[in-house]
Amino acid sequence: MGMRDIRDDLRARARLVDQQINFENTRFEILVSQLKAEQDRRLENLTAQLCLARKLLGFMDWHNKVRAELTSRIAAAEAAENSIKKCYAKARFPVILNRRAQSDVRF
Repeated sequence: MGMRDIRDDLRARARLVDQQINFENTRFEILVSQLKAEQDRRLENLTAQLCLARKLLGFMDWHNKVRAELTSRIAAAEAAENSIKKCYAKARFPVILNRRAQSDVRF
């Protein structure tokens, strides 16, 4: 009889340990799921920030190209204007090249 009592006690303990293992396994799965969800939220935020950074870099690149093009065109226009001024100065024609100068002229 004593052996049978020990076996029943051991079976009860084994069931209790099995229940504890199942409980801890379930708790572990829940924690892993929560960590994955948190990681996904963080990754989504970082991905959005990376997308914005790439767009900003693209805009900066476009801005620099436009600025360089405008600078070169302004320089070309100034050179053309100076060339025209020299031609008119040599021909001794009165030249009015801007609107402000035109408004200062009185008849």
